[in-house]
Amino acid sequence: GNSSRGLERRLSTGSSLLETTATDEDSGPWTEPVPLGVYRINFGGGLPLRETPERDSTVLGKLDRGRCVEVVQTQVKGDRVRARVIVPNVPQEDDEEIKFGGKFTSGWISLLNALTGSSGASPVPLGAYVVVAEPGCVITEGGRLDSKVKGSLVPGSCIEVVATRMEEGVVRGLIASGGHVTLFVPPRAQRESAVANAIIGGNSGGDGNNNNAGGRMFAMPVPLGTYQIIQNGLSVTTGISSSSSITLKLPLDTSVEIVETRVEDGRVRGRVCAVINEDGQKVVGYERAGSMGSEGTTTGWIHLFEPNQRWAKIICFKGGRPVGGGGGPSSRKRRASLSTRPVIRTGEH
Repeated sequence: GNSSRGLERRLSTGSSLLETTATDEDSGPWTEPVPLGVYRINFGGGLPLRETPERDSTVLGKLDRGRCVEVVQTQVKGDRVRARVIVPNVPQEDDEEIKFGGKFTSGWISLLNALTGSSGASPVPLGAYVVVAEPGCVITEGGRLDSKVKGSLVPGSCIEVVATRMEEGVVRGLIASGGHVTLFVPPRAQRESAVANAIIGGNSGGDGNNNNAGGRMFAMPVPLGTYQIIQNGLSVTTGISSSSSITLKLPLDTSVEIVETRVEDGRVRGRVCAVINEDGQKVVGYERAGSMGSEGTTTGWIHLFEPNQRWAKIICFKGGRPVGGGGGPSSRKRRASLSTRPVIRTGEH
């Protein structure tokens, strides 16, 4: 129909979807880019990998839930965002390998249904990460696993990941300070890669943290969601830099919604899109306190934590899942309060 034709366009480096209708009262932004990089398949029935962007092209195989692929190009086809992906040739959960020849293949998947909002895969997050591998992990000059080592990170180090890629089935991150680190080794990747086996064995930054399916985690993303202020008088600044103008001081036990994370001088900073007092009331004047940019973008940032100090703690993950999965009466009451009380929304992630 007309809506599908109006949606269709092609970008060489990525695609954007219309999120809201432009009006005189709404200054935007109205679009959100579809990022490139590493994605995890989240389609339970096996996501078809096709030969071309066309949805009726030849099926090369199916990708299991949890498998990692690298998105290198996107296109809009009707009401779908289609993505060209690089797929490492590793065994599937049923031990049947998609055999294309070579170490990897490329094909096309449906990344997003614009009408329903459902997604076939979710991006590995960018932003702040914390090193969890013991005894740490190495920084290499290039993205390849055998690239020259330029430094190392101890457990607890905070790093900012600005891009992701896959090398021999291993998920790698480009960090803002320069260089690449291993973020995690997906399950079953080590079965196909001698280098991945070396990483698992600790030759490239420690043993990492096991997961239930045999993979290894070397750095964990700092979660988005609702945080509680645990130090009185925490400053909200206009920019990512802690030396930028202060717009507000947050009292103890205030709740804030964090929609983005960055790292400044080894300290994790969070971008705020809503501020709520302990009594459940919105912070009056927050949107007038300099936290809105000239184009309506959020410019409020706070300290979250650094290796030896913490200013806020997460109490509810993005999407509404409480930390620790507590289900007692008090936790249910608090979750209900968080979900129903008014908040000031000054930006969206």
